[in-house]
Amino acid sequence: MKFFKVTFLSICLLQLSGCMQFQQPAIEDYALVQVVTFDYVESTKETKVSVMIPQVITRDKESIKVYEVTDATIAGAINKLSMKIDKTMVPSQLQVGLMSQKYAKEKGLKEVIEFFRYHPTLSMNMMMAITEENAGNIVKGKYKDQPKINDYIISLMVPRFNKSFAAFTNLQEVYYRTSSGTSDPTIPLLIKEDQQLSFNGNVLFRDYKMQHTLGVNKSNILQLLREKRGKLYTVEMDLKGAKRKQIYTRTLKSKVRYISNGDLSHPHVTVKLDIQVGGLTIDSGAPISATEKRINQYIKTEVNQLIAELQKEEVDAIGMGEAFRQTHRGKWSGKNWRQTFPKVRYTTEVTTDVTEGGLSE
Repeated sequence: MKFFKVTFLSICLLQLSGCMQFQQPAIEDYALVQVVTFDYVESTKETKVSVMIPQVITRDKESIKVYEVTDATIAGAINKLSMKIDKTMVPSQLQVGLMSQKYAKEKGLKEVIEFFRYHPTLSMNMMMAITEENAGNIVKGKYKDQPKINDYIISLMVPRFNKSFAAFTNLQEVYYRTSSGTSDPTIPLLIKEDQQLSFNGNVLFRDYKMQHTLGVNKSNILQLLREKRGKLYTVEMDLKGAKRKQIYTRTLKSKVRYISNGDLSHPHVTVKLDIQVGGLTIDSGAPISATEKRINQYIKTEVNQLIAELQKEEVDAIGMGEAFRQTHRGKWSGKNWRQTFPKVRYTTEVTTDVTEGGLSE
């Protein structure tokens, strides 16, 4: 009888314990994080992390709540955020990461990459941008005709043909380029102007730290040299000797090849760039053949100036090191290439084909 009572009591306790389990949260109880920002606090040398949490979605308005915390590390800041937010934080939905220029210069990308790379629920596919001002101010700002700030920022970070000068990249590609030993990463520069956000060039990195910025025109040339087969929306060109100097292309396609001697002691590379111009917006006032020669000279000059600027900054943003690695005999060293890149002698060859003339004025 005693054994029966003990068995009955045990079964009752097991059933009661099952009733006390935590309930599965509803979708409204989750805080879906899609945008995160990183800022540098100069007074304490700490990291300020901000996240945007959608609260209420209506037909024409989105209520956004921004949470921000400060900590010595990103891991510590994320842990503080999870305790501060009154919902279950879901960072696996992150799509955009914004980082201020000050943070990129002082702390760089290394801690961000390592945290995301080894975190089991975070993705390295998060698109990155560098902000001219504090990144936290971007997500807290007001923008003209853009009530849904969350969607607005995410949409901006989608690569589009009309923003072809911007080197759109995610954390995975940044990590790949940094660790490859043959190239350095670039990240687009995001600015706020007249209650709108726009891209204004690219930011160059070396060893995870920000080094230099390139404007839109130089970023166009950078894209021609980075991509084996590039395509630009429009390019402004200053053609010397033409009746009308300022010429805009409607579209511009390119094919680039790097032919190196593979000798790091006396490095030399030939840059072969084939350009196809899909029409000009304005007639240059000269025969097509003469216009092609002037475009050749313009692009050749711009390419030479850009390579010289990259060598001065010791940033191989075009990936020239890959051409040397493929023909180099012996073990490749990224450290040796870092020292070699500023000494590379180069020859630039440009061939242009204008498929359609411009409109008469």
